[in-house]
This record gives sequence, structure tokens and C-alpha cells, in this order.
Amino acid sequence: MAAHWFDQKERGSALLLRVMRAVALAAGHRAASLLLWPITLYYYVTAGGGRVALAHFYQALGQPATTRVLFRHYLTFAHTILDRVYLLARRADAPSLHVRGFEAVQECLDRGQGCVLLGAHLGSFEAARAAGLRHEGLKMQIIMEERVSRNLNRVLGALDPGAGDTTVGLGGPSALLRVRDTIAEGGLVGIMGDRITPTETGYVADFLGRSSLFPLAPLRLAASLRAPVFFFAALYRRSIAGLPYYEVVFEPLAVAAPEGPARRAWLQDLGARYVGCLQRYCRMAPNNWFNFYDFWSTHTLGCLRARASGKPVRGGDTGAVDRADVAERRRA
Repeated sequence: MAAHWFDQKERGSALLLRVMRAVALAAGHRAASLLLWPITLYYYVTAGGGRVALAHFYQALGQPATTRVLFRHYLTFAHTILDRVYLLARRADAPSLHVRGFEAVQECLDRGQGCVLLGAHLGSFEAARAAGLRHEGLKMQIIMEERVSRNLNRVLGALDPGAGDTTVGLGGPSALLRVRDTIAEGGLVGIMGDRITPTETGYVADFLGRSSLFPLAPLRLAASLRAPVFFFAALYRRSIAGLPYYEVVFEPLAVAAPEGPARRAWLQDLGARYVGCLQRYCRMAPNNWFNFYDFWSTHTLGCLRARASGKPVRGGDTGAVDRADVAERRRA
């Protein structure tokens, strides 16, 4: 079984990634896309734990996890990584972006109100950022865990050094100051809300019919920033003609958090809305789910059992958002 995502080691050396980057830029998008097939086959064959975890995801969706389906899923992931090269390099052969729902975000920005974008490892993070950067002068900060894909981010980041100014690593007071400044200046702050670390506080929610743990920190950050919250994702798609593009979606989740006792209910509602939105887009574009580890892991199950027994839960004290775990209590 695939390890917890936080413990997984990055595959692919920096040298190999630099070679692949150079080939992609020299060959062009269409030719480089053909090279993805043998590369994906290698990673697919050697990723036994990842295949099993991905099969669990399709089982939760009620869909067959055939070899063809799983391989195509890996191939979609490979396409999104290749596309990052062209998006960061701002090449003419980069896939097009079809943006939907940004009008509501723009209304907030026009009022000088910054927004929090709550995303997931669903589709292309780079395409979503590229859509935001289309708006000249827009300030943006993306909070991300940099250790898992450090080589890839460094190699691709060299294509657009300025892109590094829009990312901030998790943790530390300087990160919090940067995102607070961005919101105060009427910009966007993005953070992923689907992966929980082994020592992190979480909340229980019904996701694809199974009890799951989600991190509470992104919700608390959104509350502390006192800004409207939107779900966002950039889904990899193909047109009828076979040309790739990204459907970049923004959906409102919550208004700015209130102060006092009402904040608890606000967190409950935000957690429920976020997971519901994530579930809907996973069903809409399942091959864009890029969590290649067991989302319903033994660690998660252990946290759920500990909560049921009333014992303290390390890395999953789910008491903070009670309403999101109603489905779990009913099944129990």
C-alpha cells in the first residue's frame, strides 16, 4: 500500500527533470506528449502501492478500476506536469484556459476585498495560478508544502523565476505575514484543503461515501484572514478535436468569517461545503484526482476509531467541526 503522502519520496532526480524539460521545450507540445506514453508506463509499472490506492478511489466512486482506467489516470497526471513547462514558459503551444466563475471573485477584488481560494490536489495547480496571473497587477500567494516535490518545483520554477514570488511554504510567522498582507492589499491567497499530515488536527467528513479526515488548518486560516472563501480547481480536459485545455472553476464557499461564537458554525459550514464541492468535481472529472496514496489509510481509520472510543487523537482531533461528521455518527 502507498505510504502516507507526507512520507512519500519524490521520484526522479533533478538532472533527469532538467533533461526532460529541455526536450519538452525543444520538441514542442505535440511531440513531447508522445514521449509521455513510455515514461508513464515506467512509473505505472513501478508504482504498485499507488495503483492500489488509486483503485480504492475508483471503488469509492463506484467505477471499475481496470488497467486501462488506472493507466489513463497516470497519463493525465503526466500531461499536467508536461503542461506546466509550457504554462510557466508562457509558450504559444501551452494549453488554453477556459475560466468559469471568476466573476464572483472579481466583484470582491473590485471592492478591494482579498479572497481565499481553497483548492485540492485535483487537476493542475499551475493552470489555476496561470489563470489568476492573467489579471495584470493581481497579487497572489499560494501556500504549499514544498518538501514533497522539491526537485520538480525547482526545475520547472526556473522557467519563470517570478512565479516563485507567488508561493509561500507552510509554517512560520513570515508565511502568515505574507498572506495577511496579500489579503489586505486586495489579492488572492490559495491553499490546498485535502491532505492532512500525521500530526495535524483534522475534521471528519463523509467523502465519496466513506468517512475521511481533512485538515482543519486551512479552514482556520481562512477564518483568521476574514476574507470570502472560494473553491478553485483547474481540470484537465480534451476537446472534441483532441486538443488539451483546462477548465478553471471558481465557486463561492463562504463569506468572511464572523467574530465570536458564530465562527464555530461558520467553520462547520465551510468544511461541509468544501468537501461537498470536492466530491462533486471528483465525480465530474475522476482522472484529475492526484492523490496517489491511500486516502482512507490505516492512519485515518485509527483516528476515527480513537474518536469513537473517546480517546485523544494525535493528528486527527476532529472535535472542532462536529457537524461535518454527522454521517459517520449515523453509520456507527
